Amino acid sequence: MLFLSIKPQYARKILDGEKLIEFRRRRPRSNAGDWIAIYESSPTMALVAVAQVAEVRIESPKCLWRSVQSVAGITKAEFDGYYHGCENAVGIVLKSITAMPDPISLEDLRAEWPRFHPPQGFRYLGESESQFVLSRIPKKNRQPTVQS
Repeated sequence: MLFLSIKPQYARKILDGEKLIEFRRRRPRSNAGDWIAIYESSPTMALVAVAQVAEVRIESPKCLWRSVQSVAGITKAEFDGYYHGCENAVGIVLKSITAMPDPISLEDLRAEWPRFHPPQGFRYLGESESQFVLSRIPKKNRQPTVQS
């Protein structure tokens, strides 16, 4: 499971369905169907949702923006600023976005995972960490989606 740290304004747009793609400069080792834990950074500092990867797209910034601008949840200026000087842009297309019924605070994460520090960008969770996260969402939302 990929653990993403996301600024509060963008995490809220993901939860509202306005932002269906997460932009990164580096490609994570995630594939379609993999789970993502969405951690809302300061001041919230809590794991607020999970989602699944629909696809990971790697394109020039110009091509990526042209194809995803309607679901980007950010302005063209924000996008251009983030990818300034980059040859490639990574877009993680999200599906099955599920808010945590009770967000897991940083304090609770550290109680479960001693010495845990949220990453600036992303990190990978181990099997037991992933199971802990998935156990906190309704069972009906944990079923893997069928790949077509």
